[in-house]
Amino acid sequence: MNTTVKNGILFKYRNCKDDGLRVLRNRELWFATADNFNDPFEAETSFPDVLAAVWARKELPLDLKLKFEEALKESISTYGVCALSRARKNQLMWSHYADEHRGFCIGFKEKELRYEGSKIHAIDITYQSNYPYQGIIDRLNFFENHPNENNLHNIAGDIIHSILGTKYSGWRYERERRLIKLDSGALKFEPKAINSIAFGLRTSEESKEEIRSLLSGKEWSHVKWYKAEKSIVKYSLDFSLMS
Repeated sequence: MNTTVKNGILFKYRNCKDDGLRVLRNRELWFATADNFNDPFEAETSFPDVLAAVWARKELPLDLKLKFEEALKESISTYGVCALSRARKNQLMWSHYADEHRGFCIGFKEKELRYEGSKIHAIDITYQSNYPYQGIIDRLNFFENHPNENNLHNIAGDIIHSILGTKYSGWRYERERRLIKLDSGALKFEPKAINSIAFGLRTSEESKEEIRSLLSGKEWSHVKWYKAEKSIVKYSLDFSLMS
């Protein structure tokens, strides 16, 4: 799994309705299972060509092969995934995930979410037109003469990583980085995990006041507040620091 993102900040876009504010009220991020992803092409658990390539290299009784395959599918189906982005200035993200610029964007410190002992891994999404199966098979071939690397544990990890870490190229604008844990559900975080809050071009003053009141305690005093503005020279967003 990938190491911490370079500048340490990942972004989560939310609307200003009750479901969007829950992340602040409850101080928690939700990790969803793959069947709740918004792209039905993701996390496909049928990959016969990959399994055929594995079993061409590994001699195992049929019952153990079936157990391996079922364990793979169960892991892909039950792991919890939280989607964040490297991008705060992307207009499509503001439109799609922040209620057409009426919402807000939270900047999280990745290292505070992946604290020691949390067993949370991170994946930078790979965007491509084809399913990731050929890449898995190519790596099987590459490591064929390295049995210590080409063991079933590593093979399973590669399959899971590739399937949960690959999306159709049309989603590339999201610049997604995923946090993954062994099960779904809420992950509580400390106030220090939030670095910043940015309001959209259309965020109402009422919503701004409500969000600022949620983070008005001294434990939130480190949070930086920004508001989006239209660039005067191009189709772009700028962000100015609020007092």
